[in-house]
Amino acid sequence: MFDLPSEVLVSKKNILEHLARLIIEGRLRTDEIMPTEMALSSHFGVSRTMVRDVLKTLESKGFIERKTNVGTRIRSIHSWNLLDKEVLDWSCGALTQSRFLLSLLELRLIIEPQAAALAAVRANDVDLQQIRAHYQQMSDGLKKESDPRAILDTEADIAFHKAIMKASGNLFVSQFGGAIRAALHHTIYLSNKATLDVFKSLECHNKVLEAIENRHSEAAYLSMAKVLNNTITDLGLQTTGLIMLEGNAVNRIGSFPEALP
Repeated sequence: MFDLPSEVLVSKKNILEHLARLIIEGRLRTDEIMPTEMALSSHFGVSRTMVRDVLKTLESKGFIERKTNVGTRIRSIHSWNLLDKEVLDWSCGALTQSRFLLSLLELRLIIEPQAAALAAVRANDVDLQQIRAHYQQMSDGLKKESDPRAILDTEADIAFHKAIMKASGNLFVSQFGGAIRAALHHTIYLSNKATLDVFKSLECHNKVLEAIENRHSEAAYLSMAKVLNNTITDLGLQTTGLIMLEGNAVNRIGSFPEALP
């Protein structure tokens, strides 16, 4: 089980990824005790220092817990740092794809429509310029409409969503945009590849932009929710148990505190 694939070179990076995938795939189970540093060092033919560094990294990502006189214990998925870029990369092909992607998209549905509604109220001129600039970059990145291979610029798409979270004026939401960058990249990259109508997707993003620029908080909320729901549909997923506010059911934002400086 611990053997690296024959075509993979023995290195710290490859040992780290191999052990992480054993945990993610469930071949190393929750609460199972891993072999000792000495045993792993001997098995892989590397120094104990390298093995120790690998275990420290696994521990920092929440995969394992090390205790003196107990050993190295595998932790459950609830302890993993799922927003870490490497963990996302290792997990995407190992965890149940639908469960993994849906959890990421549900997280975005919880945060981003409300962030867009707040941005419609609180965004300053610089915020609006940045959001529009990222949208324009997405638009400019497309080739002529007849090109079936056209996809949205993933980096511009990520920047568009992060700029809206920043423009919400909420310090925690703004920092959250940075914290979930890997999650944004993962879902946006996959959705852009899977999008059936890239120009329809671009138009949906444009409606978010226009709603924010026109200071229409409800339209901003609903337009962002539509962008995310389209992503869920394009990826062949389906949400359950989420309350999507519509029309007059959306709380008005006018009574919120003034925009943060």
